[in-house]
Amino acid sequence: MAVPDPRSCPGRGLWLRDWAWVLLAVLAFKQLYATASTGDLQWLLWPLASLLNALSPLSFAPTPKREWLDATHGLVIVKACAGGNFLIASWLGYLWRQREDRLGLAGALASVGTAWLTTLAANAVRILLIAYCQDALAQTTGLAAAESHRLIGILVYFGVLWMQLSLRGGMGAALTAATALYLGITLLLPALHGMAIGRGVLDATHLLWTAGLPVGILVARWILDRAWALCRRPA
Repeated sequence: MAVPDPRSCPGRGLWLRDWAWVLLAVLAFKQLYATASTGDLQWLLWPLASLLNALSPLSFAPTPKREWLDATHGLVIVKACAGGNFLIASWLGYLWRQREDRLGLAGALASVGTAWLTTLAANAVRILLIAYCQDALAQTTGLAAAESHRLIGILVYFGVLWMQLSLRGGMGAALTAATALYLGITLLLPALHGMAIGRGVLDATHLLWTAGLPVGILVARWILDRAWALCRRPA
């Protein structure tokens, strides 16, 4: 009996077509996000400021630049706080959890909404940690304020993405997928875009922090798994 070539399977062709559209959507959003003004991103910034005002002692008010200022704590929510890269990674994460099924427009749009809510929650946690823990982290670790700020952001975004993916599947597989998604969105796509427009390489400090933490967590998890396996091996 002849074995059908999986490459000729119609379902595979539809799967590839669906993910091709996803890739185009990601590239389009990255470009729009890069050129958007702070005012264009109020659909991310206004709900974030409102949530923080409702659930915490922080009090953000709009500025003429369409940013959000908490004068008491000296905090400003700017365009960089919108979390556009994490929104893409979270959306791809939800789609990846459904990878065995046809994506479909309804499912893709529902995943966008879920990713938006996840981004809102992650950003709220990140800003609260920055407001109340950044100085203590800097004093404890000896890091500069900017480095502590960056560390909190990476740990929150990467940690939330890891938890999101672990809701369906093992923690180890979720960690690998989260690392690939996070580095792909935050480093690979910007690097390819920079090469395409002749902008040059990524900043070395940004590269070290952004790649070092997720990869370090991945390696540490692998070492712990191997050590645990050795400990459980019969003598």
